[in-house]
Amino acid sequence: MKALRLLTSLLIIPLALSAAERPLKIDKGRTFIDVDVDTTVNFTAHLDAYDAKVNVDDAGKIKSAVFSFKFTDLKTGNPDRDVKMIEWLGGGVPEGRFEMGNLALTPDGQGQVSGRLIFHGVTERIEFPVNVVRDNGSYTVTGETTIDYRTWNLKVIRMALVMKVNPEVRIRFKLTGVAPEPVAK
Repeated sequence: MKALRLLTSLLIIPLALSAAERPLKIDKGRTFIDVDVDTTVNFTAHLDAYDAKVNVDDAGKIKSAVFSFKFTDLKTGNPDRDVKMIEWLGGGVPEGRFEMGNLALTPDGQGQVSGRLIFHGVTERIEFPVNVVRDNGSYTVTGETTIDYRTWNLKVIRMALVMKVNPEVRIRFKLTGVAPEPVAK
């Protein structure tokens, strides 16, 4: 009988843990991810497609987040520049991913997030300020950070010995989603 109770407990624990977190349904129409690039002719690249998995607990706190994308979905408004970006990244279909580690928020939603940014075969820890607004089950997370792409073993882009792309790029985002109602226990 003890073995049966132990087995039942082991089977129920994963269910209890998964019930504690609920995924946000991301509203892609109200979400954006932009990358500002400083060069002779500045431009902003827009991420058109991505996979965002954000989970909240029953208290409404964001507990985990993973954001994945393909660089082929990062559009600069210039198809030739997009092709050169993929070549610069090594060709193929390079991917990137941000995995949230910690999210610390004040009661008014201001805070700091840290996590791992992975691309070009390199994983680096990044940290940046965010603002989280909750309103009737809806979440809006905004933030921005500047990264130096050389940290991910990418070379500074130079063209015609005159033009150089600043290795520091600014990433701005707004992620909007709705949490499903908690499951009654």
